[in-house]
Amino acid sequence: MSLTHRLLALTLVASLPGLAAVSYGAFDLRNARYAEARADALRSAQVVASEVGQIFDGIQGALRTVAEADEVHLLNSTACTDYIMRVRPHIEPLTSILVVGLDGNIRCFSEPSLAAPNLATRDYFRTAIGQQKFAIGTFIASQVSDRNVIPLATPIIRGGKVTGAIVAGLNVDWLGKQLKQRGVQRGGTILIADRNGIVVSREPAPEKYVGKKIDDSLGRIGAAAPGTEDIIGIDGVPRIIGYIPASVTPFGLYVSSGIARSEAFEPIDRAVRNSIALFALGSAVAFLLAWLVGEGIIRRPLMRMVATAEAWRRGHDAVRTGIVGRSDEIGVLGQTFDRLMDENAMREEQRATAEERREILVHELAHRVKNTLATVQSIASLSFRHSQGPEALRQFHERLQALVRGHDLLTRKNWQHADLSEIAEAAIAPLQEERGHRFVISGPPVDLPPTTAVPMAMILHELCTNAMKYGALANDSGRVTIGWTAQPDDAGTAVSLIWSESGGPSVAPPDEEGFGTRLISNLSRQLGGDCTFRYPPSGLVFHLSMIAPDTEPRN
Repeated sequence: MSLTHRLLALTLVASLPGLAAVSYGAFDLRNARYAEARADALRSAQVVASEVGQIFDGIQGALRTVAEADEVHLLNSTACTDYIMRVRPHIEPLTSILVVGLDGNIRCFSEPSLAAPNLATRDYFRTAIGQQKFAIGTFIASQVSDRNVIPLATPIIRGGKVTGAIVAGLNVDWLGKQLKQRGVQRGGTILIADRNGIVVSREPAPEKYVGKKIDDSLGRIGAAAPGTEDIIGIDGVPRIIGYIPASVTPFGLYVSSGIARSEAFEPIDRAVRNSIALFALGSAVAFLLAWLVGEGIIRRPLMRMVATAEAWRRGHDAVRTGIVGRSDEIGVLGQTFDRLMDENAMREEQRATAEERREILVHELAHRVKNTLATVQSIASLSFRHSQGPEALRQFHERLQALVRGHDLLTRKNWQHADLSEIAEAAIAPLQEERGHRFVISGPPVDLPPTTAVPMAMILHELCTNAMKYGALANDSGRVTIGWTAQPDDAGTAVSLIWSESGGPSVAPPDEEGFGTRLISNLSRQLGGDCTFRYPPSGLVFHLSMIAPDTEPRN
């Protein structure tokens, strides 16, 4: 066999690993895109479910307002009907509003009706009356409004007793318009069905599917948890869907969002075609160079490229051809191959890093903001419940400052934990200059997660405030001892903290529980602990027992 033939054969053999690498890369990319598409479909379904939930929350609030109106409680059906007819146009999603007695008979309604059926046997009516809660029915053609609706009911409660129910129909056409305005990506779908599998709304082409029953042979509607699935849609298009079962949504409807497989994999297929084209071009150049030049010029670079492709196929992403300093076709091919692998590795790393960081930041921000707002709301509610004015505002400001000091301490620790001694030092920091020498703080190291550290800081602040007003810090000779012990526990660390005052004015049990005591008790319960207050004449003794968890619980 001639040298040319040997080089051609060698080039052919060397090209096969490159093809295998391209195929493996395409397979890996498709798998990654498939997982990403499933996650996107599920996220989209969750967003739609959240938006629909907000719609039902708004309607529920509106119906509760109607149920509390005086006109609804009057026996005068004319006044009731006039009120309902005035209100109905302002609640756009509803086709009609009915006031129904306990016997199921309609007492007044928002629009003339050819039929006035008795509703006593309807599930949603019985749920609203029997369980005294907002109830949502299944898809029906309403006999009252002659439209496709989802029936809704909320109880009328007067003097602690149920006297009837407000029944309304959610206009299915209106719900469909909301989905249409929201928009659907090309080839995608959004579908909402009731718990019986009847399509309530669907985009696109709602006119073809609303009112029809979907195939639920795999039990998606009544499933125990959200999920994803590959299906052939009722329009015959293969899709990847994310779904939220009716048993999971608070409004009892099934929600799904689909992505057409053709749209999901189009970028990957295009990249595969480009990779194949690039591979074919490289192979053609290699064959041409093998034909034109001798074995000494072509063989070694080709074998190096083959070895690189093999290593890449085995998952060694850092391996490169290392062909530099050559401007001919082999050099260009080797350098292009290296750049392609570099860019691919860089893009994948950047994408994974960005996605991971985004998810962490979103969840962490939501968690911190929710906890902080809940704490501020609780402080404000307790601060202004029984007193208002400058003094109440000053105390509220001081409590917020205590909350800020706790947050500052956790921020310095990257919101991982804070030591109990550091929390105690932060609590007495405002008193450090004038009264700091009158505190004795002792105890072993105890790491507290954020959900425990912030309430603990608030408790110590309230005790400091009480000591300055009534206790050991109210004179020039009193002292405060803060001590604790820690023991291992199955749930974390068992902490026993004692605040003991001495040398101050003589104390006695208060005639009634003050605000500070109530706040400390509430915060102790928030920590899952127990607290006691004793009032010997020598000074207040406060004891807190709690379990400090090793990690912060997540919602």
